[in-house]
Amino acid sequence: MRNRLLLAITLCTIIAGCTKSVQDVPAGNPDQEKQVAATNGLKGQNHIDPGVDRYRLLVKFKAASILDIEKNKPVFEGNSAARAAAATLGRTPGGINTFTYDQVFPFEPQEKAAMKQGRQAAPPQGTFNRYAFRGLLYVKEAANMQPSEVLKLAEDFEKLDMVEYAALEAVTPPPPPVSPDFGWKQYYKYDTDSSNPNVRGINAVYAWSIGVTGAGIRIADIEWGYNKNHEDLAPTRCREILPPPDDQFKDHGTAVAGILMGAKNNFGVTGMVYGADSCFIISERVRGRAGGIAEGLLHLRRGDVFLYEMQTGGQGGQYVPADYNQAVWDITKAVTDSGIVVVAAAGNGNQNLDDAFYASYRARGDNGAIIVGAGTKIGRNKASFSTYGSTVHLQGWGDWTVASSGYGDLYNGGVNATYTNQFSGTSSATPIVASAVIAVQSWHKANRGSVLAPRAIRKVLINSGTAQGTGGHIGPLPNIKAAIASL
Repeated sequence: MRNRLLLAITLCTIIAGCTKSVQDVPAGNPDQEKQVAATNGLKGQNHIDPGVDRYRLLVKFKAASILDIEKNKPVFEGNSAARAAAATLGRTPGGINTFTYDQVFPFEPQEKAAMKQGRQAAPPQGTFNRYAFRGLLYVKEAANMQPSEVLKLAEDFEKLDMVEYAALEAVTPPPPPVSPDFGWKQYYKYDTDSSNPNVRGINAVYAWSIGVTGAGIRIADIEWGYNKNHEDLAPTRCREILPPPDDQFKDHGTAVAGILMGAKNNFGVTGMVYGADSCFIISERVRGRAGGIAEGLLHLRRGDVFLYEMQTGGQGGQYVPADYNQAVWDITKAVTDSGIVVVAAAGNGNQNLDDAFYASYRARGDNGAIIVGAGTKIGRNKASFSTYGSTVHLQGWGDWTVASSGYGDLYNGGVNATYTNQFSGTSSATPIVASAVIAVQSWHKANRGSVLAPRAIRKVLINSGTAQGTGGHIGPLPNIKAAIASL
């Protein structure tokens, strides 16, 4: 009887410990406190999309509860709450340690040793705080489980107080939008078409006329992949990071890169910011979206620009911005807080992000990204397929009218000499808007000696842009000359 009583007391003590919050932020660090506050309420938002048969699982443990990953197992800090939580995970025997894990943001051995000893140095102001994401882990076994099992496992993880959220990520991401068999001549790099004043571009030619071609700015683009050997891209500063396992959808990234970085020569297309310092293209298919973003961040500085050429499933599997995923949203908030500008496709799902279904998405607040909708060449109306709403900020051409490298419907001189005049969707709209961001940022850096913060440059482009026509809200079309004049 005495032994049973002692056992009962011990169990009660453990359960009580589990209910206490693990301290996530050292006292006196308001930047991390703001970041933690931004992630509150992210639990319970996972769902299974139609047609998706395999998922990765991301789990974000509170940074203060986890010290390291050793032999693919988490090493928790030593308080009783963390130890008790680590021992229980739904009905899974062995709890958390049943599974193995990969850290999204790996650390060097000396960094790991310092964290274990409590000697972690605060990151410099205005830099991306990797330490806040040391608990963001991929559950390695999830990719071989049934979707319903992964969803249940995510729910079990989210019951733990030491877990901020769990997020499902499709192993095979939604494909980039496929351009329909329809084409128009392009005019997006000019200001106004003399034959039709209702056709407006972003006026990159004005930027060129004053010597602005993107110098001083680095670019990263995460998507499926691109053709690094294309004749109009091979001579440029485009570089492939994490090459994809095959050639699927490489035309997509080739077209995006052409809009941005197409070489200035006497053939093909000319990128609107062909003078940018570099363009790093990352395949999301290698380490997943969170892992791919982590790779891209290794190459970017404050004021640089990160394109998200990605979309994800929203209501009924219809496509919405990639940051609808909790982990992508969370990382994006920290990225923009560090001064890197994120320009992200709204997705081709014709979803109204002001709908009640997306209330929890909106409730997260503003993560600082520039969300891009697809508009029409004539009139800047919302394209029929474009996702829209108050959280979509700017538009680019997306109605099968954009000329660039890749595909081969306009000209096909071989696998490395293809061109299109049918690139479309939020896929074509995003690099058009990003080109305006890069040009204005390049001008500001050269003429003012500083870079604009993500929210500041977003506001400038919105306020100086050419007004939207009809349809759900996708915002104005940027105008580089007007933006620079406003500064």
